[in-house]
Amino acid sequence: MKITDLLEAIKADLQATDSLSDARDIDISPGRFNADEVTRRTFKAPALRVAFLGAPRTQPKPDATRRYEAAFAVFVLTDGKGRANEGIDLTEAVAERIELNRFSDGHGIGLPGNLRIDALYSGDLDDKGISLHSVSWTQAITIGTSEGIGAAGPSDTTMSESIELNTDIDITRMPEDV
Repeated sequence: MKITDLLEAIKADLQATDSLSDARDIDISPGRFNADEVTRRTFKAPALRVAFLGAPRTQPKPDATRRYEAAFAVFVLTDGKGRANEGIDLTEAVAERIELNRFSDGHGIGLPGNLRIDALYSGDLDDKGISLHSVSWTQAITIGTSEGIGAAGPSDTTMSESIELNTDIDITRMPEDV
């Protein structure tokens, strides 16, 4: 899966969420959103900006792919008299959506982890009448096409690392009729 595809899926999920219907402007940001971005970019508050923040360096896997713990964020911008509380409410709704992870269904990537909510208050933002919050997380993604490993079979039979295996098996209980 391409990172841009994941950003579009997150954006679409946020747009379709009833608890975020107050957000008037949901789009993708090219990176971190801070006080400088408020003056450089246009938005209609309340606004959400989805961003890919980067990923640490990694080593290639034997099948010629790379697995990254990619960092993502949704920035929440509000304005007006009740901007702080509105920003917190929207941030909470975004965090709930990220936790549910409906945006990555079928894309073969890991579950969101290390969720974090931040109030990004600054005097510059306050002077502009803006409140800024963020929800950030990491998510395992694999980049590259598997070349297969030795006699393991074709690459389409290789199990993705992002598949969650059920390891909660109680071997002390046997099913009936066994």
